[in-house]
Amino acid sequence: MQEHTLSVYRTARYFALGEPSDAVEEVWLVCHGYGQLAAYFLRHFRAVETPKRLIVAPEGLSRFYLENHQRVGASWMTREARQDEIDDYVRLLDTVYADVLTRAEQTRVRLVALGFSQGGATVTRWLAHSPMLGTPPADRLVLWGSILPHDLDLEEYGAWLRRVGLTLVVGNADAYATPERIAEQEDRLRDAAIPFEIVRFDGEHRLDWDVLRGLAE
Repeated sequence: MQEHTLSVYRTARYFALGEPSDAVEEVWLVCHGYGQLAAYFLRHFRAVETPKRLIVAPEGLSRFYLENHQRVGASWMTREARQDEIDDYVRLLDTVYADVLTRAEQTRVRLVALGFSQGGATVTRWLAHSPMLGTPPADRLVLWGSILPHDLDLEEYGAWLRRVGLTLVVGNADAYATPERIAEQEDRLRDAAIPFEIVRFDGEHRLDWDVLRGLAE
């Protein structure tokens, strides 16, 4: 048996809060978690919507049924054909961001990259591997209920991570971003001399409007 790979044309989608225009000063590119859809995920960000802030939520390319076909969710990747899926979503996020800038008739705006749960690794890998972003690739990186990808080489990528404002957000009852995992992440960042802040709130593995407002301020 031999495996063959090929690239195919694929239709992707993203959702946005706000109107792309030259009045936009800041773009938030936000990546949903496993099993979510971008439109539902984006509704949480109405808490920080302003005329000068455009909030963009791309959707993972792999959609699937949940709960006996009652709901549909999306995923960014699995371990199967792992590198191909990473390459695909990096190209997807590049294309989304380029489309947003074109629609806004701008070449550079303040960029906040936020990833929730599985979306945290997704948005971080985008910043690390995108051919279209500069150095640093974003002005701020927010990992919510998530940590840096385990395979991200901090020696190789530490330079821009030190220049990006890195924020970890975690609920005190988060079953995924457990205290042990967050402590390991803090140790890893300190060992690599990468500055960060950590924001904690009372809650589980979910977004929180008050915390979002605090981040926006």
